[in-house]
Amino acid sequence: MSSIFDSIHSWNFKPYRRMGVTIDEEIFYAKMLSKYVESLSPSKILEIGCGNGIFSLTLKKTFPKLDLLSLDLWNDEMKIPEVKGYLSEVDSNMVQNLFPLPTRDSYFDVVYAPLYFYNLPRSRRDEAASEVVRVIKPGGYLILIDLEIVRNMRNSFQKVGLIEKDYHVTQGVFFSLLQKGEKY
Repeated sequence: MSSIFDSIHSWNFKPYRRMGVTIDEEIFYAKMLSKYVESLSPSKILEIGCGNGIFSLTLKKTFPKLDLLSLDLWNDEMKIPEVKGYLSEVDSNMVQNLFPLPTRDSYFDVVYAPLYFYNLPRSRRDEAASEVVRVIKPGGYLILIDLEIVRNMRNSFQKVGLIEKDYHVTQGVFFSLLQKGEKY
């Protein structure tokens, strides 16, 4: 899990619709994501469904020069000013919007979605997968981080041309690294 220091400070973050995943576990998964990001050396990243901002905060503290755009649809459960408060120590770029993605085609080196797509009905996953692929640069990556019980959602992303390069499960949450081909 996360360190004792992270656990002591986890009370600073409000939980946000994470299907029973604790703040400590989110911090743990965010650190795992940081290892992927480090190995891929991207310059532009998109986060889909940033929720309470823990993944954004972890990446920006680890990679301060990273160009990171974080998207979500905040509601009464949590509001964007609250999340921006968490990120007050880092340069953050957050937008209250999701699909269609408010960015240019082939813009991001990496797109990641922490615990988001389990919320999306199956009937909308193929359409969302196409939209995600649209914004990834050729040769770029998608990192899916979601509950293992919905691991078959990867099929929607593979149908639109992403190739799975890595897959593993940790404590009931899967990480899938998918790459967009150079020709797309």
